[in-house]
Amino acid sequence: MKMKGEVLTVLMVLIGAFWLGTSAAYAQDDIIINDSSFTFFNGASNVADATAPDQQSARTANTNSGWNIQYMNWDFSQWKPGALYDVYVKVKVNHAVSNPSGDAFKIGVYDNTDRNHTITEKTIAASETVDDAWKEVKIGTFKPNASVNWLSFYVAGTANAAQVSDIYVDAFIFKEHKNYVIENNLFYRFNDAVNVADPMAVDNSATRMANGTGGGWNIQAKIDGSKIESGKSYTISMQVKPEREDWETSTGDMFGYMVYDLTTGTYLIDPTTVPTDASSKVVFYPQWTTAPIVIDPAHDVRVCFFPVNNAANFPSFKVDRVTLSQVPADESAAKVIHGYPYKLSPNNQDGLNDSTAISYTLATSQTVNVSVYRYNSQSTVRTLLDNMLQQSGMHSIVWDGRSDSGGIVANGLYMVKVSSGGMELLRTNVEVVAGVSLTSPQSTVQNDIPKGIFYEAGEIPYSLSDAQTYLDSTFRDISMMGADTVFLANWHAKPQAIYDETLLQAEENGLRIVGMPDAYSLFNETLYNDEHAMYAHINSVIDPVRTSSALYGYYLYDEPAADLRLADNLKDMKRILETIDPARPVLMTYVGLDRVPLHYDVERPQVLNIDPYGVGEGSAIGDFRHIYKYPGFSFEQYMDFSSLQIRKRVEDAAPMWTILQTNNTAGWLRNPTSAEIRAMTYEAIGYGSKGFTYFVYQTEVDWIGIVDENYNHTEDFATVQSLFSEIETLKPTIKNMRKIGAAATVSGGGNAYYPDADITTHEDVATGDKYLVIVNHDCINPANVTVTIDREKLGMDVASVTNMLSGDSVAFTTNSTSYTITLSNMAPGDGRLLKLAKASQVVYTGQDSAFHVNNGASKNVLDVSASDAKTAMHTITGSRTWNIQWFWDKAQFTPGAAYDLYAVVKVKYAQDTYLDANGAEHPFQPSGTAFSFGVYDLATNTYPVAEAAVTASSMENMFWHTVKIGSFVPSQTGNEVVYIMPWNNPSNISEIYVDQFYFVKQ
Repeated sequence: MKMKGEVLTVLMVLIGAFWLGTSAAYAQDDIIINDSSFTFFNGASNVADATAPDQQSARTANTNSGWNIQYMNWDFSQWKPGALYDVYVKVKVNHAVSNPSGDAFKIGVYDNTDRNHTITEKTIAASETVDDAWKEVKIGTFKPNASVNWLSFYVAGTANAAQVSDIYVDAFIFKEHKNYVIENNLFYRFNDAVNVADPMAVDNSATRMANGTGGGWNIQAKIDGSKIESGKSYTISMQVKPEREDWETSTGDMFGYMVYDLTTGTYLIDPTTVPTDASSKVVFYPQWTTAPIVIDPAHDVRVCFFPVNNAANFPSFKVDRVTLSQVPADESAAKVIHGYPYKLSPNNQDGLNDSTAISYTLATSQTVNVSVYRYNSQSTVRTLLDNMLQQSGMHSIVWDGRSDSGGIVANGLYMVKVSSGGMELLRTNVEVVAGVSLTSPQSTVQNDIPKGIFYEAGEIPYSLSDAQTYLDSTFRDISMMGADTVFLANWHAKPQAIYDETLLQAEENGLRIVGMPDAYSLFNETLYNDEHAMYAHINSVIDPVRTSSALYGYYLYDEPAADLRLADNLKDMKRILETIDPARPVLMTYVGLDRVPLHYDVERPQVLNIDPYGVGEGSAIGDFRHIYKYPGFSFEQYMDFSSLQIRKRVEDAAPMWTILQTNNTAGWLRNPTSAEIRAMTYEAIGYGSKGFTYFVYQTEVDWIGIVDENYNHTEDFATVQSLFSEIETLKPTIKNMRKIGAAATVSGGGNAYYPDADITTHEDVATGDKYLVIVNHDCINPANVTVTIDREKLGMDVASVTNMLSGDSVAFTTNSTSYTITLSNMAPGDGRLLKLAKASQVVYTGQDSAFHVNNGASKNVLDVSASDAKTAMHTITGSRTWNIQWFWDKAQFTPGAAYDLYAVVKVKYAQDTYLDANGAEHPFQPSGTAFSFGVYDLATNTYPVAEAAVTASSMENMFWHTVKIGSFVPSQTGNEVVYIMPWNNPSNISEIYVDQFYFVKQ
């Protein structure tokens, strides 16, 4: 949702500056491997050579065609992770005749493990060489660290000594592959095309062309043939920004482009007009990328731009730069066998690269063996498959870094072989390494209630002076709104000075930043596979900014897809970030019924940050029933579903933060009204959110933000400003609230989609007081709402009711079974947070440590939501007995006095969701009995409180409920026990937890 450089339409449009790659943190010289690191064959050797920088070179006589001079390596950790490299060899030859003919030598890169060429062999003709002169010859382009297979970079003879007698090699050179960029100052400009200043351009300049009648090729980027290679394919990326007459309504074609070969008079790419729907609306430069084409370096080839006759909608457009990217055809194709990760560290068992998945493809069905060998000795350390019949197609098997005896193997290089019937089919290498040392993060967010704004950092100018002006203005505006935290989307590919300025301006305006410089550079195959490289890279990215007091946390990823491998990689990055900078949380935003549990379960972040889009396009005002394309889930149910991912992991104390919708998206979301924004905010409070961020500040893409495209305040500004003020007042209350099972109902405050207002029950974790959050579902009209509180479910007497926003007392009436509150004239979508103060009571409590447990039930189970952080727990089985019991101390009671006995219980449903007949997902609704309870006197064989059953449907999933056991006079002579008996209903209820029993004197 919050632009990550995704493919948008027809052409590939990368929003923002994704194409720029990483920052200067990776600046490095060429990597030069000189002859002292070579391996020699067939008489080749090092020889003294005064013309070489180190006074020696490698020499081979050209008497055979063997690969006589090689640089062999499998460890490329010094190379930049994930980058493409151009490989050169510095070579010279001796001519045996003045004008030699035939071939001089051959070069290539061979994978000795996979037994395939990584870069196809090239033959250099004798006529292309100069006698006794050093020359750098390009072997090709490849990506190191695609594996830890053993590669040979070689120079071979051609057995042509009669023409070229000797071949000398001084070095193999690795140069990071650079795209060819044509800046706008090199453009040919015609007619009205002119260079103009533009702070959103990387070099602060772009070329502007007016639209209108005629099709003149008024901007032309001539391709310098010396910067490209013959016969290679290139994609052409163009950074073009249309200027809109009206941000919302401009439509039609925006500009045109083509690629033309003037030498042959032919189009390499036909004239193409770009329509409105091919681009999102952004302040910065979108990127348009063509399909690959082959360009003849000897020809005059130009990338041309022409106007379209649509000036009424798009008066002009600007072109910043044109970039040619070579398609690395020389790069090795995907392997048919692959180890992921190819560097594993099973020795520390920290969940980071502890095992590797070996994937392979079989052409036919056959009996297969998969074995792991020490690379040097070829001795088998582990047999993963032993003569197993497998069908053709893809297969995968996991190696945990252990030998057949169960011990962890020594660090080093290992080969995995797939064989059948004694014939080796496939093989790849895996390296076992010592893992990086991870530490636990500090808990820095438990007591925080951030008031956040989502902010498109791609709109920060590249010019430092313009960035200072822009950031000062917008951050002052956000601070004036009442926010204290800014989430930066697309805060990447900026100069370091812009990162520094962003943090400085945030600090000066009292704001905290959640962002990640160069976040996209983290997502490449090499870093996924190599934890040491990942650690080094992350450290280099955050080191320049981590000293800033304004940096609150790292925003690692936005709305990750349902991809388990991505989840695992995010988990690794998060843990490394937390190790390097343990004082700051690492945040991601999760969305979707499939994605929230998948990612949260793997990554276990300090905060569950969710994105519940409550107002769909076409929905009526106040209708939050079908959110995020899930027709079976309302906004309220989705909030419960999300927080369930925390609640069902009882040791997990992470808070939930919510991103609240203040935008529209064409074809998906409708811009919510002020009343709807208010209702969603108070419902977020009611459903347990501890952080509140509004999306989005700027107007861009297909949405209208809190400010319009000219940064003027929209109606949402005042709405969010008011809500921030209210949240600030409510912070101390929200901090101590914990949602529990419902103890109250409402009438009134409904609409055509909800019968009544929304109401949730909460408990103060410090005092035991209770809270109610009531939200008027009617987002058009004011409403009178009546609240009825069930005294048994509340489990306490109420001394007073207070409106926590205004501080005013709220009147209530009392009878034997309930309390009643009338809320008059609640504004459309408005919310109330009411405190129910507990009356002074004599209470005797039995915590789980005093329980008797039977039949597999446990006590003293860590549970951060329990009153003493421990509970008794039972997993439902076929047994149905009094599995959780409490025998109390008779001396705690006044003889003859009557007491009410309560239990605090929660249940875990057998599943989170279910699919209806149409395939729509809904929250699971259990049926049958969850448990029964009673009080039994073992001395008299009687039931002071008769056994009663609790239905599963009356218990909300993993919320504590107060269950009244009964009222009676505790015996001074008997042997009484209260019990909870889980029922044999595992298809509906999987677990039961009991926090405590307690007595209240009547």
